[in-house]
Amino acid sequence: MNPGASGSPVSGIQLAAGTLLADRYRIVRRIGGGGMGSVYLAEDQNLANRPVAVKEMVEMFADESSRQKAIEDFKREAELLARLDHPSIPTIYQYFFDASRGRYYLVMKYIDGGDLAARQRVLGGKVDEVTVTRWAIDACDVLDYIHSQKPPIIYRDLKPANLMIDGRTNRVMLVDFGIARFVAPTQKGVTAIGTMGYAPPELFAGSVEARSDIYSLGATIFHLLTGQDPQDNPLLIFDFSKNPRPRQINPAITSGMEELICRAVEHNPRNRFVTAHSFGEALQAHLRRLTEGVGSPRQAAATPAPHAGQPLSQCHNCGHDISPEDIFCAFCGTRQAAKKVTAKLIVLGTNEMGAQFQVRIDGETRIGRIDPNRGIRPEVDLSRYDPAARVSRQHARIVMQGAHYFIEDLGSANGTYLNGSTRLAQGKPQMLSSGDELKLGETTLKFVVS
Repeated sequence: MNPGASGSPVSGIQLAAGTLLADRYRIVRRIGGGGMGSVYLAEDQNLANRPVAVKEMVEMFADESSRQKAIEDFKREAELLARLDHPSIPTIYQYFFDASRGRYYLVMKYIDGGDLAARQRVLGGKVDEVTVTRWAIDACDVLDYIHSQKPPIIYRDLKPANLMIDGRTNRVMLVDFGIARFVAPTQKGVTAIGTMGYAPPELFAGSVEARSDIYSLGATIFHLLTGQDPQDNPLLIFDFSKNPRPRQINPAITSGMEELICRAVEHNPRNRFVTAHSFGEALQAHLRRLTEGVGSPRQAAATPAPHAGQPLSQCHNCGHDISPEDIFCAFCGTRQAAKKVTAKLIVLGTNEMGAQFQVRIDGETRIGRIDPNRGIRPEVDLSRYDPAARVSRQHARIVMQGAHYFIEDLGSANGTYLNGSTRLAQGKPQMLSSGDELKLGETTLKFVVS
């Protein structure tokens, strides 16, 4: 591969659905990313359309030195992942440079269970202690593995958004190794990269070690259990002489867990757990105390009960009572494969019994008006319910990601409105809830999950 021979990079940031990379990976949709590039769900055409994650680095830099550093960081991530072998680290399949686009690509295992930040939002801002303890045990296991490399690998950016759940194994996965690096035990002058609030004090002084990741995991546990984001008060939140301790914020937290959190986020690294392994052992002992002698983990958990009046179902993994609509268990995070969740759009303002459309649970559902001459055939054709032709041919789309549906305006002429007041910005998906109303032009639809 010779990046220098690529010429000018292709303009535009996002790849369109259907784009084929390396004559092998067909793009399905964008599932994440930031200013430096995007992450896409793609299908591997060579292996029976196996889903994969494709990470792309877009070259948009102010100067050549910034460009070279980004390229080196991207290559280093690929090489780092290629040498690691752990069940909580996504497998890397391929790394390549696309000369026609002037971009680098990293192809990895696709993790389909969503990240912990998304799980936290679904649960209303707080996660029960049993679940968080199990997640933290997995995190300690993978941290212990990377810290044991020679030289050690320090992750440096541990937070809920960088921990995902593998829907097939229910295991926590550590993703996005973009700023992880090999660090000698005595190395100083390390670049201060991390997320404010989760990053320990020593990182900003140019020093980093394995216990720096322990601090970040402690901050992550604190956030998941209390609902208080460390980024909101990054410099003082863990000074418990001036700020509330975890149990003052959420009394449902046990005193044992509070002690674990406070030790993990100690200002001085020497006062934290010595290793991720020792932190994990302490968490395992805590989990046993939570669950032993009480019959089942549900009695130790502090998760809100399902909605009153709804019939209950049980998670096939942990046995907790959950709502029949739940795709993932709120207690252990396991995907409820036996459940069949469907969604539909109902046209309001008409007496037609058939004025409703099914929403796909895979791929995307396009909404608009049919135009056979131009090959536009949306799954939701509103032509007969739009006499004034206010709905665009390709007006909007609904996509399911993980356990949630998202609506996205496709650049319509008259806009897409959510619940009467919010006009969607083009290309910025908005999460849908059952009962939401969508107004496209002068046509109103109700989104219903059943």
